[in-house]
Amino acid sequence: MADIVPYAPVVLRLLQGPLYQENGEIWNLLLQYEAAVQSYLARIGLALVVAEVDGYAYLHQPEPDNDEGVSPALPRLLRRVRLTYDVTLLCVLLRERLLQFETRATGSTRLVLTAEQIREMASLFFQERADEVRLLRELDRVIRQVEELGFLRRLQGQEIAYEIRPILKARISADQLVEIKQKLQDYANTAA
Repeated sequence: MADIVPYAPVVLRLLQGPLYQENGEIWNLLLQYEAAVQSYLARIGLALVVAEVDGYAYLHQPEPDNDEGVSPALPRLLRRVRLTYDVTLLCVLLRERLLQFETRATGSTRLVLTAEQIREMASLFFQERADEVRLLRELDRVIRQVEELGFLRRLQGQEIAYEIRPILKARISADQLVEIKQKLQDYANTAA
């Protein structure tokens, strides 16, 4: 077997999904070998995005028709996940809340909401309001889906609470937030 590069654990971990600062040793390895990891990934058609301030890193596969020099012959390694209306709506609401949190000088570095706060925030936008049990079940399902996408992290404790992960900013930029909100509004108007 050939010599394994010292940053191999970082590359393998990134191929599995986003890497977070709380991943400790691997995060530190990423920061130590960031240039080498970027160089390696570029040779296989992937780009590394590191948001050191927010404490996350992920891989991006540039589109073949852009100016980043990616060969159109490369198959897609990173799958695109098409979000449902409900999941998109919750992500937009969470992204808005994250934007509000960051504009306030609270001294805290992470935004934590209880499951009840998330349900309350989202319930205003869901069609089903007559059957409260059904609405709560639906909201919990959507919260689980957003958690599976990695935008929420469930925290341990007596009360069910979630940290809104800053990686949501990478999925929905502030500019995209306005555009997506308009599309959701248009969709809601046509569905009504």
